[in-house]
Amino acid sequence: MKKKTYIPSVVIACAIGLLCAGLYLFPFWVGVENRFYDFFLGLKSDVKEDSSIVLLDIDDVSIEQVGLYPWPRNTIGQGMEALTQLGAEFAVFDIEYIDKSPMSVDFSYLNGALKAEFAASFEEIGANVQDIFAALVNNQITLPEAGIYGGELVELIDQSRDTLYRHTKQVAIENDSYLGKAMRMFGSTFITVNMQTDPPSEESEELYTIAKEHFIYPYIKIAAPLPDEHSSALIPIPEISRMAAGAGFTNVHIDSDGVRRRIKLANHIGDTVFMQLSFSPLLRKLGSPEVVFNKGNITLNNALYNGKKQNVSIPLDSKGRMLIRWPKKTYQDSFTHVPFYLLIDYAASGEKTATQLRLLRANQGWNLGPGYAPIDTCLELWTTAEDLRHQALESGLAEDKEQWLTVLASYWDTVASFLAADYDTAVAALFDEAKAAGNPEDAALYDQVKADFVQLYANAAAAYNAHTELKTLLESKLKGAFCIIGWSSTGTTDIGVNPFHSEYVNVGTHAAVANTILQQDFLRQAPLWVSALLALFFAVSIIFIIHPFSTLVQIIAGFALSLAVLILNHIIFSATGVYILIISPVLALFVSFLTYSLMSFLVSEREKSFLRKAFGTYLSGDVINEMIEDPSMLKLGGQKKWITAMFTDVRGFSTISEALDAEQLVKLLNIYLSGMSDIILEQRGTIDKYEGDAIISFFGAPVDYKEHARLACRAAVLMKRKEAELNELFMREGMSPNPLLTRIGINTGDMVVGNMGTERKMDYTIMGNAVNLAARLEGVNKQYGTWLLISDMTKNELGDEFITRRLDRVRVVGINTPVQLWELVELKEAVDAETLDFLRRFEEALTVFNQKDWKKASQMFQALYKERPTDGPSEAYLRKCETFIQKPPADNWDGVFSLTQK
Repeated sequence: MKKKTYIPSVVIACAIGLLCAGLYLFPFWVGVENRFYDFFLGLKSDVKEDSSIVLLDIDDVSIEQVGLYPWPRNTIGQGMEALTQLGAEFAVFDIEYIDKSPMSVDFSYLNGALKAEFAASFEEIGANVQDIFAALVNNQITLPEAGIYGGELVELIDQSRDTLYRHTKQVAIENDSYLGKAMRMFGSTFITVNMQTDPPSEESEELYTIAKEHFIYPYIKIAAPLPDEHSSALIPIPEISRMAAGAGFTNVHIDSDGVRRRIKLANHIGDTVFMQLSFSPLLRKLGSPEVVFNKGNITLNNALYNGKKQNVSIPLDSKGRMLIRWPKKTYQDSFTHVPFYLLIDYAASGEKTATQLRLLRANQGWNLGPGYAPIDTCLELWTTAEDLRHQALESGLAEDKEQWLTVLASYWDTVASFLAADYDTAVAALFDEAKAAGNPEDAALYDQVKADFVQLYANAAAAYNAHTELKTLLESKLKGAFCIIGWSSTGTTDIGVNPFHSEYVNVGTHAAVANTILQQDFLRQAPLWVSALLALFFAVSIIFIIHPFSTLVQIIAGFALSLAVLILNHIIFSATGVYILIISPVLALFVSFLTYSLMSFLVSEREKSFLRKAFGTYLSGDVINEMIEDPSMLKLGGQKKWITAMFTDVRGFSTISEALDAEQLVKLLNIYLSGMSDIILEQRGTIDKYEGDAIISFFGAPVDYKEHARLACRAAVLMKRKEAELNELFMREGMSPNPLLTRIGINTGDMVVGNMGTERKMDYTIMGNAVNLAARLEGVNKQYGTWLLISDMTKNELGDEFITRRLDRVRVVGINTPVQLWELVELKEAVDAETLDFLRRFEEALTVFNQKDWKKASQMFQALYKERPTDGPSEAYLRKCETFIQKPPADNWDGVFSLTQK
């Protein structure tokens, strides 16, 4: 582009850059940039997931298994007891406990363990009464002895009554208190607070005091002001707040398009700083490092990662928020998930096993030999463990919890040892011995009691095995785990949108936040001013880059550079985690190059229009286009190219022209030449010139392409078809006295092509021997009765798309090198089987002819000629045979015919 248009283009580019930078003042444009951020985040490799993070889902399956909804808080408390047993490290509640709950009845305990305990106790008492009376009836004991046994029975009844009464009191549950105690016993429990902009109420003062005592992280240094102070917070009820190890807020920033991309790790009310829900326990997990709040980052000094202390910088945006490194997978597929009901089942497994042991103890088989000591040891340990559990819940002392866990482990070890002793086999044998030695009438009774014993033993073993399997499963996932507890059932409304999913259960947000910090896979967003400067820079620099090139190259370069900027931004984001808001810079680059290219195009088109008007009357469109792209073509000169030339001529056109007046002749010729020329141009040919009825054209220049020979032959075949169509019109309309029959010669070879003439008058044409041969071949058609002749060089480049017929090798006028002649018959797809057979027999006759067996060849050509009297080559060879029969050629004749006519 000339200087006078180049300078304004730079000014316009500056304006475009400034406008694109100014788009950041509009919220909708920030939303567009956020969408592109989501796209680039999707291209980035997925974040690694920390194996310690576990989502304890209160999901549809859990609600169905528990059978109650809404859950009483004691149900959650049972889960906390299970987590205590399984060795989980942290329990983080994304559940608000801001209202008190009523007391409830533990129906599962009432209808399960307690009912079984009642049944076992009364069955044992009944069995003892029955034994005493049976012994008296059978004179096995005396009345004084019966009195002694009766006294022991009374003691057993008193003991059972006291135990049942104590256990019955457990049916009524103070849910809030129980859950709080279970949280305290677990130890590292963190609960939810909710930051509010409303002023605090008088009722919240006590809770706020509790929060300041229990929830505030002690190791904080504020080096820069914290943004967005809140007025109040929703604090859980005292029964929960006093028992938790800490708390955190669940407030999440939602961008204007409804997507959760970033989060604050700290909020404050006055000088009291609250941490985000997962960040609060995570600080304890990282060894309680010093937390320094700076402008643009939060520094964790001496944070404990994999046993080593290090300083970790968490980048923040301009409003103090951390970009969340979201996993790409769905909520269910990201992180480890455990349905909460499994914890409840695990917590109940001890009582379930003890219930089965009680029922087993009531069986009379123990009186046959083993005695009650083995099973009593198990039940006594369970009773002790339960007493210690209640004591640990009440006291909240670590030593009480450890004592409970120790006795509980001993209980399970003792049950395992008891079941490993195979009492079901040993006692069954004792039943068989007693039956054999006893009264035959009691045999059925022995068998029934034996069967009951074996079944009860199997039930106890099944309960223990279920506990063991569940323990193995849960310990593999929960031992040392960072557990996040929340509702994820179908009915929950706590569902949000993240960059990858339109529905993502929000409890997963806390897992993603914790994982981002644990993996130190932080994301950073470059300041807006960086993108604004880039927009201005790209808009101007693209002008300097593309201005030396043509419009097409400018467009290609503009698109390529726009794409390259996007790719580069992706590479930077993937490698460093730094995301530059890139859409405005790319838009500035794109609009700037488009504007400049349009201006260049308009100027260029004005110049091209002049060239087209100046040369369009005597040059082909391809030549003009090439001249426009390369003005040096306006100079004289040519270049050697391997191309294909075609010469056409109408047989007897002089006779036709003599029968028509000038106007009729011009009309006829224009229709004919238009039809033929259109086919040549459609097949990418270049028309060199018209000489009356003759057309000279070539294929493969000025634009290079490999299939020039094939397209030239295809054009020739289609021209003969068009000829038949035109002749029908000419004869019907009386436009010509005779049909116009065209002879065509085609040759492929090295030809000189280019502008020939003078500086003031030049012509884009072809020259050379290969051109002359094409012209000679057109004339050779006369001697063979053919219409389409091609050379061997053309034949070699055709492939199998065409049907050809081999003729003589000849020396044409002006060319000494022998040329193999081929008749171009038709496209293969248009030739029927009968014609193919005819051509095959012609080839056989030609072979005999070349073997100089003139008489046999004559007979064969005679037969072919009779079959197809219009076949020119058959007639021509028949004449040759007759001539050679009369006057054979010399013995040293090489089979090449020298043609004396053009």
